Amino acid sequence: MVTLKYSDERDRAYGLGGMVVCMGVMESEQFIDTVSIDAESDEGLRFTPDFFYLSNPQLSAKAVWNDRLNHFQLLTGLVISNLLSRAMLRNHESVSRELSDLLLGHISDEGKHLCSLEDDEIKALYTKTFNYFQRFFNQREVEIMVGNIVDGLIGRRTLTNEEVQMFLRPMKRW
Repeated sequence: MVTLKYSDERDRAYGLGGMVVCMGVMESEQFIDTVSIDAESDEGLRFTPDFFYLSNPQLSAKAVWNDRLNHFQLLTGLVISNLLSRAMLRNHESVSRELSDLLLGHISDEGKHLCSLEDDEIKALYTKTFNYFQRFFNQREVEIMVGNIVDGLIGRRTLTNEEVQMFLRPMKRW
C-alpha cells in the first residue's frame, strides 16, 4: 500500500525542500513565512497572511476565479514538488503510477472544491505540472539546492523567509 506520509525526518526535509524550490520557481517565495521540520504535519511550510488575502472584494467573479485557479496551480505544484523531491532526489527513484494516482485523487478533490474544475481539466493541469517539475528536479543544480535546504532545515530546524531567500538565490542566475 502506498502512502504520502513521511518515512522519517530527512524524508520530511526533502519534501519541504522541494516545496521551497517550487515557491521560487513559481515566483511566490515572498509568501513563505517560515519552513519548519518540527511544525505540525500541515504547517511545515507556513505562508504569510498576504498569501490568503484577496486583494479587492469588489473584483469580478472571473477575477476571483482566476485568483483561486492560480492558488490551485501553486498548491498543485507544491504537492508534486514535495513528492518528486522525496522520490527523485532523496531515494533516486521514479514515482510509481499508484503513488501518482493517489496524489491526483487528493488534488482532484481540491480542484473541484476550490475552482469547480472538471476531472479532465484537473488531470490536464496535474499532468502538465508533474511533467514540468519532473524535468526540473532532474537537474543537478536543483539537486544541490534542495540538498542545501535539507541540510539547513535539519541543522536549524526552522528557516525564516530571509534564509529561504538565501537558499533560492542561485536559482535567480539560471
